[in-house]
Amino acid sequence: MRSDLPAPTGGTPHTVLMCPGQGAYLPGALRHLSDVPSVAKVLRTVDGHRAALGGTGTPVGRLLTDAGAPGPEPLVLADPLAFDLATYAAVVACATVLLDLAPSPVHAVLGHSVGDLAALTVAGALTLGQGVRLLHVRDRLLRDAALPAAGLLATDLTAEAAADLLRAEDLPQVRIAARNAPHQTVLAGPDDQLATVRRTARALGRRATPLTSRTAYHHPLLTGVHQAFRRLLRAQPVAPPALTVYTAAAAGPARTAAQLRTVAAAHLTEPVAFHRTLRAMRLAGFTTYLDSGPRALLSTLAKAGLPGCTTAAPSRTPVGVDRIRRRLTAVTGTGSGARPLHNGTGP
Repeated sequence: MRSDLPAPTGGTPHTVLMCPGQGAYLPGALRHLSDVPSVAKVLRTVDGHRAALGGTGTPVGRLLTDAGAPGPEPLVLADPLAFDLATYAAVVACATVLLDLAPSPVHAVLGHSVGDLAALTVAGALTLGQGVRLLHVRDRLLRDAALPAAGLLATDLTAEAAADLLRAEDLPQVRIAARNAPHQTVLAGPDDQLATVRRTARALGRRATPLTSRTAYHHPLLTGVHQAFRRLLRAQPVAPPALTVYTAAAAGPARTAAQLRTVAAAHLTEPVAFHRTLRAMRLAGFTTYLDSGPRALLSTLAKAGLPGCTTAAPSRTPVGVDRIRRRLTAVTGTGSGARPLHNGTGP
């Protein structure tokens, strides 16, 4: 992305809360926030709905409050649904705390990949219960699809260099899944072909790192799953969001119920152009970008793509309420004008 992006003219600078996807799960990520009412309610609600739907295995609450819980790789192999639910719950829980503590208003949410479901929940378009049910349905569709072994590979290539490499190696089944930053492109495809890309990239002195993922999201391999998921989404009620909803799969905001349902399914087959969305949001007046995950995933990408803007990851671990408040104050440069912590997102 160009580094000479012009500042928006007129209007009030806006803040966006960014909701990450795949990489947001960390064992025990919420252990220092588990007594916060809104966090406790998110974990209790997610586990309650999971149990009502017949879910088994390690409760999400333990995965996110016990530092000794399984790490991302063993968890996605042993219980991919638990991995998905823990990722979703961690982002929603962190977001509720940030919304409560932010000294200045948050105007929008931005989802990245499966983080779109968390963004829709944080905005109030979907409830926590709906989010859990949708992840259960998606889990069943993915299992029933009997997909080939496939995944995601993060590289430090530009999108153009990645496309050139794929053509040179004749790997038509590998696709660009995400254009995250000027020099971060994620590829999706069958495992054997991604292994070829990895060897070639490393031989050229470039980084190529497999991502923890149960399949090749943002890839045509999931077209059948996407179509079935979209059909089921038609029956889902969608509330008018309290915050404007953006997705990294599109440049503009989602406003209608149909657009919001499209956002919920986009991560299955639609490629991500995070840099394009950031550029559009910058032009729309967004100047502060807060990462709502327990790591600094999206804030790092935003910093690379938006020179001169304010980026931060206030809930990156290890973190408690006081540290989040200090980090937010440092970002906004204002005193402690935070609202009292409330009871969190509705069930």
